[in-house]
Amino acid sequence: MHVIRVLFVAGLLLTLLLADAAAAPDGEALYVEHCAACHRLGGQGGIGLPLEAGKLANVSDDYLRKTVRVGRPGRVMPGFQRLSDAQVDAVVAFLRTQTATVERTFAEAPVPGDAARGEAVYVEHCQRCHGADGSGEGEGTGVTMSRERSFLVMPASISNRGFLASASDQMIRRSIVVGRKGSGMPAFGSGKLTDREIDDVVAYVRAFEIQAVEPEPLDADQRPTHVYESPYDFETTVENVKLALTGANFRIFPDRLLEQGLIDEFSVNTRQIGVRFCNFNVLYGMLKIEPRLGIVLPCRITIMEQPDGQVILVVPNLRVISRWFNNDELVGLWDRMEESFIEIIEEVTL
Repeated sequence: MHVIRVLFVAGLLLTLLLADAAAAPDGEALYVEHCAACHRLGGQGGIGLPLEAGKLANVSDDYLRKTVRVGRPGRVMPGFQRLSDAQVDAVVAFLRTQTATVERTFAEAPVPGDAARGEAVYVEHCQRCHGADGSGEGEGTGVTMSRERSFLVMPASISNRGFLASASDQMIRRSIVVGRKGSGMPAFGSGKLTDREIDDVVAYVRAFEIQAVEPEPLDADQRPTHVYESPYDFETTVENVKLALTGANFRIFPDRLLEQGLIDEFSVNTRQIGVRFCNFNVLYGMLKIEPRLGIVLPCRITIMEQPDGQVILVVPNLRVISRWFNNDELVGLWDRMEESFIEIIEEVTL
């Protein structure tokens, strides 16, 4: 009886362990789904920076977790806020396994450098690649001048608030000392720079954090669209929209019925249309800031007549949509455009 009980308990424990293993997130699958498109399956880099052993051996797991969480605002990498802690940990564990590296830990104490002295060192040794503002758009990066052949990707934006929120002073210091193998960044230790100069550069890089301005946060209940009621009938509302857009220097394109192409042409509701418009100078400026914007252009106002005769206007909430792209510059531009859209709607519904 005792043997049977022991075997039963052992079997139960094994079942629970197998269930836990089955429920654990698959780090490799998560990496393939969320990371491989930019960093490539083997972590060689491309659109994103390389995730190779030479780099990961000199960063902490905390840095990797925070990087996944906050991304790199203004760059291509988004912040993966919707992943659970277990999923983020699984991705980090997969990166460790893939690169055969172990976590390097760093002291929390800030580096005691002098940012004023560090500026001169930065200008001489760092600015050419990382840029005057630390954005990574310096000479030789393929952005402002021809890229050096040794550069696989654009140098990191070390002034990016996502990077600065993720990296400790001591980790930044080690990056300067040992360099980044495979990325073109040399090692500045072993006498190339003195310890004091390295500390001063770290302090100068950290000072970028003071200059960063975070976008104004939004209320959690804000939706990606605004809905307004028009005091006018359908035809008058459509005409008012076009007049207001023309007055705001937008070019108007042919109307498109909301259901057009979705159902047969005889069943389409002709009292639901989208007025499409554009200012090409503004559009090209937006695409220069954020090329991914082409998948969700905000240049449309939808006008619908309800069964009771009430006419409503549906307008994109640019303050919400802009934040999908993790690009601070786009957020600032669209926050200003949001004010223009509100003025247009006020003119339409007066």
